[in-house]
Amino acid sequence: MPFYTANNTKLTINGTGYYVSRATVNTSTSLSPVLRVGSEATEEYSLTSSVNGGLSMSYYLTGSDPIKQLINDGSPISGNFCGLNFPSGYLNSYSVEFQQNLPLQVSASFSFFSKVNGTFAATRDPLPDVSTLNCSDFTFNETGVVNGDKVMSLSYQYSTNVSPYYTVQETGQNASPDRVVSDGKSVSLNVVTNDYSLNLPSTGLACKGTINLKDSGGVTRESYDISGFMNSQDISSSASDIVTKSLNVAQANLGQPPSIEGLIPAAGATGSTVTISGSNFYNVENVYLKGDELSFSEPVNGTGINATIPTTAPTGGIYGGPIIVKTKGGSSTSTGAFTVS
Repeated sequence: MPFYTANNTKLTINGTGYYVSRATVNTSTSLSPVLRVGSEATEEYSLTSSVNGGLSMSYYLTGSDPIKQLINDGSPISGNFCGLNFPSGYLNSYSVEFQQNLPLQVSASFSFFSKVNGTFAATRDPLPDVSTLNCSDFTFNETGVVNGDKVMSLSYQYSTNVSPYYTVQETGQNASPDRVVSDGKSVSLNVVTNDYSLNLPSTGLACKGTINLKDSGGVTRESYDISGFMNSQDISSSASDIVTKSLNVAQANLGQPPSIEGLIPAAGATGSTVTISGSNFYNVENVYLKGDELSFSEPVNGTGINATIPTTAPTGGIYGGPIIVKTKGGSSTSTGAFTVS
């Protein structure tokens, strides 16, 4: 299994450069020897499983983080790490860690299911003189603001399970997967604060929170929202009589419900394509017309999707109705109808 790592270097993801304190790339596959008749040894091997690997990275947050946007997006990334090119990767974990008097650091990891190309050559690109962000405040349940000087530590963690799907003919042939599906998404928020008077809901009740990260000038550069359930909370004190409150919020459904804005065209023949425009088309599971499931393309930036009218649908303008798009975040029904002409 090839394994590459470098400290204090720079890598590129989707065209954006990141100065990282540490990054690691690994790839693996299964090989089987190709033996000739009567032979007990060989220098030839064939793949028995597709290539897979991972990229992990840690970096200091200095502004808006494009990688964070991949949590709801789910689209593939590409990049370069010390001469290694990875053409298609998918975010499977992301975390932000904050402690008082320490720089705020992000850790992210990706899974990819294609061969890494290029030649690895470790480089050192020291972090330039920049100002890292700090946790200025966070709101909880929209009832008030907790100032950053009262936050002892904070952790925002995202994780999912990324699985590739191959056609029978592609399995073991070092081909890209037919599709990649993320499921089991979850986010958790852990906060320790010395503001023990903070009014919190009981364990098990729904709650919301927003973390605001600001620069030295007091300008908000990044924020993190969580809307889930209070998992646990407790109050404790130390020998120095500092009373702290710890809380944990868990969220499983990360997606926002989709919104359908229009259908183009509003009518078409069987086998034709209708473009469904809107927003939040992330993790699309099904598209329906009058209860019939339509095949569809992958959304572009979560704003558009193409669906194909079944060739078995009745024609002559007697068949049609609203189109429904269902995602992991919910479903949406078009206000206009599509008619099969």
